[in-house]
Amino acid sequence: MNTESLPPIAVVIEPRATLADTVADALRKRGYEVYVASTHSGGAKAVIADAQVDFLIAAVPAPGEDRSGAYLADARARNTALKTVVMLSDPLEDATDAPLGAIKLVKPFTVNILEEAIEQAINIVL
Repeated sequence: MNTESLPPIAVVIEPRATLADTVADALRKRGYEVYVASTHSGGAKAVIADAQVDFLIAAVPAPGEDRSGAYLADARARNTALKTVVMLSDPLEDATDAPLGAIKLVKPFTVNILEEAIEQAINIVL
């Protein structure tokens, strides 16, 4: 199978469907195949076991949320250059366990700010 023709894979983890759809649309416009999940554990399950995820946009896990698969730890192990944007509900929210190099984006945000965050993440060299 020729993997060069396959689109890059992105995962969106966001509990609010409207926001998740907006983020997914922004990634699709950039050529990504997008998986959407409402929780981090759901995001981990949504990713095909052997797929290489190239981009992650995720809300910080909610207090008390099952943190298994947080920030797609298994996918990150397969692709250490996984680009990441972390969405925060509060600028003071604890995101200390977010991956190194993650771009932080505070909700609410405009589509233009989202596009800027995606561009910043794409351009980071890890």
